[in-house]
Amino acid sequence: MAIFMGKSGKNFGRKLTAVILCIMLICGVTAPAVSAAYTPGTSVNEEEKPIVKKLYDVLDVVIDKVVGYINQLIPTPDSWFKKADYKSEGLMPGMEEFLDSPAEGAHWSIGYGSASILMGNELDGKHFVGGSISVSDKTATSVIDDLKVRTIAMSDNSGRGTVVFAVVDSYGLSSSEIRAMREEMADYCEQHNIVSLNISVLHQHSAVDTFGMNGSIFKALSNPFRTEPVNGVNKEYNKNLHKKVAETVKKAVESMTSGKLYYGTADFSEYVTDKRDPQMLITDFDRFRFEPDDGSRETWFTTSCIHCVGNGASKTDITGDYPYYAEKAINEKYGANFIMMLTAEQGTTQDGDSVRTEGMTTAEYLDAYGTAIADRFASIDNETEVEPLLNIKSEEVTYKIKNQILVFAGKMGLFTNTVIKDGKGNYEIATEIGYMEIGENIAAVLVPGEGAAELFYGGCLGADKSWTGDEWTLAPVKDYVGNKTLIVFGITNDQIGYIIPDNDYMALIEPANKSLELVSTGNSTASSMVKDFAELIESV
Repeated sequence: MAIFMGKSGKNFGRKLTAVILCIMLICGVTAPAVSAAYTPGTSVNEEEKPIVKKLYDVLDVVIDKVVGYINQLIPTPDSWFKKADYKSEGLMPGMEEFLDSPAEGAHWSIGYGSASILMGNELDGKHFVGGSISVSDKTATSVIDDLKVRTIAMSDNSGRGTVVFAVVDSYGLSSSEIRAMREEMADYCEQHNIVSLNISVLHQHSAVDTFGMNGSIFKALSNPFRTEPVNGVNKEYNKNLHKKVAETVKKAVESMTSGKLYYGTADFSEYVTDKRDPQMLITDFDRFRFEPDDGSRETWFTTSCIHCVGNGASKTDITGDYPYYAEKAINEKYGANFIMMLTAEQGTTQDGDSVRTEGMTTAEYLDAYGTAIADRFASIDNETEVEPLLNIKSEEVTYKIKNQILVFAGKMGLFTNTVIKDGKGNYEIATEIGYMEIGENIAAVLVPGEGAAELFYGGCLGADKSWTGDEWTLAPVKDYVGNKTLIVFGITNDQIGYIIPDNDYMALIEPANKSLELVSTGNSTASSMVKDFAELIESV
């Protein structure tokens, strides 16, 4: 190994860097003439389509083989587990017993806490901004507004425990980071009967990197033969994040008060668009409104499928994006606490045409957009009271990492997920899924990544339009919850990337894929996850 750590190793590292960067450019850049050649579901030259598609598929195999060979040369990080040695730690399985109706004397108790997670030194050149992999160092250059963690604690007072959701303004958090937070709070959770502590992110492409993928690319690639990867995580920032999450969990739990819970939805279709077929959009966003018996401040627990990309994905400004301004409006105009979770938002993004005016600054646009979101939530008039019934169960699952570019990025340290190796060059990502029931008629699934809405609600492309030409044969997750309304809580307890239906997992250089496959574990994760959810739901 010593030869690789000296001059020879550095020269090889530079050559390897050039190879990988070329591959990334091939995957990310496509000529307009090629772009017009194949887009699933559209009218194209039927003679050209099979030829171009075949070319893309062949090149995809070549890229995969080349990167796979390079991966064999690079040692795996010390943080990756041998399969025989791996032990699951930090999973909170939830409740042993699921109830079909509220227990005798049941009632809702809910508490809320929030805190800024900025430290004031984010412009020191040591804090990277998440959102898109950049060749140049994406260190923060300005702070537009605040980043926060918002936390809600819930109990139906059946004696089976409290459930907590903490949502962080961040691009992503890996399961290893989240389970470390749980371990740090283990004693507190035991003392306060917290049976499920879940940590999600709002996936801002403009938040401080807590995940790793936005570090110095050249530094990461210059010497791949290290056992300690280089990434964009600022350890001091993440340590403070752990502290702030713990503070808000305690505040939420210790401020729990009794009250009534109401559920309603509103149509947000004018504010969201989908950048990829089959144009499956979740346009009805959810709001749980908690009304305390003592007349104190309400808490609104909301969902959205809108990506937080109001400042783009490649800039170096720090902003909490539209959720920050939605919260500001809900606090000031409606006197309520605010917490939001993303749903199945794989290819969805903002449609701000209705609020954008010429000459707007980023902050002005985000303010207008966030305020519009807040006002739409406030307009909900179809509320029903939710019975005091709370069930939750989580389990660990593993998925094969078939995408060799993702394996390479992981070896460089750009992703910090929990990875298991079998010693034969094969890798799995260890993660978790969850199933939750809120009241008698609402169900939620906890998804550790960015899922396609069609996996959960139906509408996957058929053989005539899918990339592989195969049918999607699995029932959507909603079919397994019966007559209950299904809600997806996305990027919860891990960030494993895009979860794409197997039959529409495209070649990396196909422009219609919108680069989703580049940050995905592979072409079998979606079907495996749907099956895992079906088994989990049926088990309760």
